[in-house]
Amino acid sequence: MMRNTIHPKPLSIYVHIPFCARRCAYCDFNTYAWRGGIVRDTLDAIRAHIESTEADGVVVPTIFFGGGTPTFPDPELIIQLLDTIRTQFTVLPDAEISIEANPGTVDRSRFAALRQAGFNRLSIGVQAFDDRLLRVLGRLHTAQEAICSYEAARAAGFENVNLDLMFALPGQTLSQWRHTLRTAISLQPEHLSCYALTVEPNTPFYSLYQRGQLPLPDEETDLRMYQYTIRALTRAGYEHYEISNFARPGYRCRHNLVYWRNEEYLGFGPGAVSYRDGVRWKWLSHPRRYVQAVRGGGSLVEEEERLSLDESLGETVMLMLRTRDGVDVKAVESRYGVQLATHYAPVLRRLRQLRLLEVTSDRWRITPKGLPIANTVCAEFLV
Repeated sequence: MMRNTIHPKPLSIYVHIPFCARRCAYCDFNTYAWRGGIVRDTLDAIRAHIESTEADGVVVPTIFFGGGTPTFPDPELIIQLLDTIRTQFTVLPDAEISIEANPGTVDRSRFAALRQAGFNRLSIGVQAFDDRLLRVLGRLHTAQEAICSYEAARAAGFENVNLDLMFALPGQTLSQWRHTLRTAISLQPEHLSCYALTVEPNTPFYSLYQRGQLPLPDEETDLRMYQYTIRALTRAGYEHYEISNFARPGYRCRHNLVYWRNEEYLGFGPGAVSYRDGVRWKWLSHPRRYVQAVRGGGSLVEEEERLSLDESLGETVMLMLRTRDGVDVKAVESRYGVQLATHYAPVLRRLRQLRLLEVTSDRWRITPKGLPIANTVCAEFLV
């Protein structure tokens, strides 16, 4: 069922825990506000899936438990999954092992159990330090509870903590966003992820937007929020190393860098995606179908695509451009056996003329002018 390679090489692992206490109004992830036996059944199925995977020669540099809310189920079930990965694969001694958490679903004892089990990086979904905006988003926690969760994580021994924040929220002002950022900076996390709200189809926010009932900030305010984010966080000592991500020196998220370099990874859990040997596939999204397929030995694959060389090249360039290091021209040329400047000559000429891309023989980087429309710039390189 799983693909295997003859020569050992790094392969990161993502585990999707698709359960939350409640779905937020903006969320379009593969998550379910379910409780009871299905939660344990799903985690048991994920463990069985990991155990059935061919793992000879695979070394694992990073592991990421995402969701959903991976800290929502009993922590012992999550720890069992991590132990299974360690048994099945060769996890490097210095591996980055991350887990996402939402304030209100964790306390110091849960954090302590996870830290003792080997999780060494924590990502807390704060979103805003503003109670009114948190209610608008459908979050279960208050601003003070978010601060308490952060302090509990520190007390439990987590020395590498990320805070997820969102801007351009319904009714949000620049002043409110400045307050959220100032509060986040005062806590001194090692990493901050700051994303503009995207209104996705099939969400409550999308329905409100379609009816004209979602008062989003205008484009100018959105832009000013983003520019303020870069200015405030770089002044506070954070490296702006990816479009939406900022880190203290030495604390870039190693797992996410795997994605941004278009390197290989394995996913486990309902709806998790894997990428290996030029093939990308997704496991069954619905937890009950996933559980049934694992138990019955049926096919777990919901979607699969084999990328052409040109498609893979385009994705690699697009993803690398998201980082402030940009495209390492020599490394990509060696990987794909092409002359990048020739291959993308028309695109490069157009983007340089618009002053959206900085191009040298060694690096391609999005310019400060191009950052606010980075997704559009990156998409120019897709087939």
